[in-house]
Amino acid sequence: MRKVLLLLLLATAPAISNLEYPLAITAIAAPPQSANKIIDRYKKAIGGGAVKRIRNTVMTGSVRIGEDRSGRFSYQIAGPDRVRIDIEMNGLKVSQCYNGKSAWRQDSSGLRTLLGPEAKRLRLHALIANTRLHDLSRYRILAQAAGKATIDGRQADVVEVSMSDIRAKLFFDTASNLLIKQEQETSGDQEEIFYSDYRKTDGVMEPFSVRIKNGASELAITIERIEHNRAIDEMAFRYPRLKDSRPLPDVESLMKAIIASQEKIEQLRENYTFLQTETERKHDGDGRVKGAETKVYEVTPLAGGFVYRLIKVNGKELSASEREKEDRRVQKDAEEIIKKREKRLKQQQRARERGEKSEDDEGQIAILSFLRISEITSMRRETFRGHEVIAFDFEPRKGFKPKNMIENVISKLAGTMWVDESAQQIVRLEARLIDSFKIGGGLLASLSPSSAFVFEQEKIGDEVWLPSYEEVNFSARLFLFAKFNRSVTTRYSDYKKYQIDSDYKLGQPKVSGKPNQ
Repeated sequence: MRKVLLLLLLATAPAISNLEYPLAITAIAAPPQSANKIIDRYKKAIGGGAVKRIRNTVMTGSVRIGEDRSGRFSYQIAGPDRVRIDIEMNGLKVSQCYNGKSAWRQDSSGLRTLLGPEAKRLRLHALIANTRLHDLSRYRILAQAAGKATIDGRQADVVEVSMSDIRAKLFFDTASNLLIKQEQETSGDQEEIFYSDYRKTDGVMEPFSVRIKNGASELAITIERIEHNRAIDEMAFRYPRLKDSRPLPDVESLMKAIIASQEKIEQLRENYTFLQTETERKHDGDGRVKGAETKVYEVTPLAGGFVYRLIKVNGKELSASEREKEDRRVQKDAEEIIKKREKRLKQQQRARERGEKSEDDEGQIAILSFLRISEITSMRRETFRGHEVIAFDFEPRKGFKPKNMIENVISKLAGTMWVDESAQQIVRLEARLIDSFKIGGGLLASLSPSSAFVFEQEKIGDEVWLPSYEEVNFSARLFLFAKFNRSVTTRYSDYKKYQIDSDYKLGQPKVSGKPNQ
């Protein structure tokens, strides 16, 4: 838990229920020259410089399925990455939103936060719809030319776009250079969105007719009104507050309780060894994966730290010579950990004698700074993997002036946290930088706003909460010149309870109990 808190410092009718992104005005700047030219022609065709004056857009109109089912449609986007879609038909309402921190959906199945691919798709849509293809490289969105196609008798250039593991195909009319079709996978089905009847509004070409095909269903949207730069109610993007829900705890009291709970189980955490499977993907400057490597470690807690023993690389066991080399490295690391603990204990003792804060207080300092610097919104109860949790969104407090590096990092973070109220533990945490973070004024390093991470914990052996999953994506520039792009996925498994002396031995520790299932 302390690691997580400190890391905070440095997503009816069949046609309605399957509807996800009814108005994606989509394309991406990317390195392939042919894709670049297609996108440049598109940006010029929709209005060129006039697009840069658009800060937000509200579209309203009607929606129809067949001849006898109709309703109302509303679509709002606001920079840099917020979107909300509403459809009302035959007494049913479907709403879906990405608010810059989290994604949510409300339909006949209820209200819920979207996770995984659903949330990623909605955020991608929000980014490309708001920017209209301008300055998207900062979000590591990649586009590649994908040939040609014929859409409703018209020739089209095809561009495949991707952000992380989310992909879509875009079809641009070769005569008008406008987007006429978008194709993507949604929950196992293929969704096709057709755009037509473009008209100029405030100097920008907008589609006034949209047709959506998802499996056997088809939905037609007629846009009646488009408004740009209208004052938008910020509450429209927040997670809806349900009536008659149980009272929520005070967030500061809850977070302080989490810190106290962590203090009690700190020793229990040091009684477990586990496997750590880490997959690292290296990306080039444009986001393409240029290499991947998977390593498996046996991890043993020792003297307040961890000893990592490499046992597999890309599914292969280490050779005899590699194991011997690894043994020497591990023994050296273990000795260093013990020395650092002794030094740390002495420093903590001196700090207590002087009445100063020690490293034991870092977790509390971190979370108190987080609560002071961040604005907590949309606190709610919901279900996460079959269990009731409390979730809330957070973003930098407007007007806050950071005074040190810790405050500077926190003041650039936005995301969502899920907490088990009864266990007083963080279950899941999503956070990302909303602005670049510079070290040494950018001379040493600069992290881009595309940097983000996900962290999850689960209860082990009905006793202690431990990490189960991490996902980190970051893009940085080192010493002003070198680009450094990485995505790392880490899974924790096979937790076992054990006993170990302070003198670390190269042999395997004695294990008691059974592996966690």
